Amino acid sequence: MSFILTFWMIFLMDSIIVLISFSIFLSVWICALIIATVLTVTKINNIYCTWDFISSKFIDTYWFVLGMMFILCLLLRLCLLLYFSCINFVSFDLCKVIGFQWYWVYFLFGETTIFSNLILESDYLIGDLRILQCNHVLTLLSLVIYKLWVSAVDVIHSFTISSLGIKVDCIPGRCNEIILFATNNATLYGQCSELCGVLHGFMPIVINFI
Repeated sequence: MSFILTFWMIFLMDSIIVLISFSIFLSVWICALIIATVLTVTKINNIYCTWDFISSKFIDTYWFVLGMMFILCLLLRLCLLLYFSCINFVSFDLCKVIGFQWYWVYFLFGETTIFSNLILESDYLIGDLRILQCNHVLTLLSLVIYKLWVSAVDVIHSFTISSLGIKVDCIPGRCNEIILFATNNATLYGQCSELCGVLHGFMPIVINFI
């Protein structure tokens, strides 16, 4: 439960930073617009004013300052997101994904090993998706944050699940890391999206969130 609360705290922090950034930008823009309007009225009414804010120099400076403030707010948000993505106080469940020619191997919690292969044509049932059904499915819990370590043994593969927006290259001798989180119970399908040999199109990925 602690890691779920931590995730929502990070999400809430992100939302608050976005609202603060937008509020600052809107406030500065309104203040600058009011000042420019007041100075314009004073100049039209021939009221003495030492600041000539209607010239082109002021307009360039005005938009430059506003743009810089908006960019700084976005940079603040991105820096905080980068910080939260790198910290390790969140409790993760570890899952290792290893790509072979032409199947996947999953290691859950360092104990369970799952070999996932494409099922034979004779094993299909009514309603099964062709070239997307595996003999063993990776079953994970929803509302739990998983850290996936992705690698390969022989050639470069790509662990891709489009519905989750995930595409991670599996490179031999290198370990890539990605955070996986699902809010609903669902069965998600994916495939290897890196040309890895003759049976490249027959490496399905099936994750069942319960």
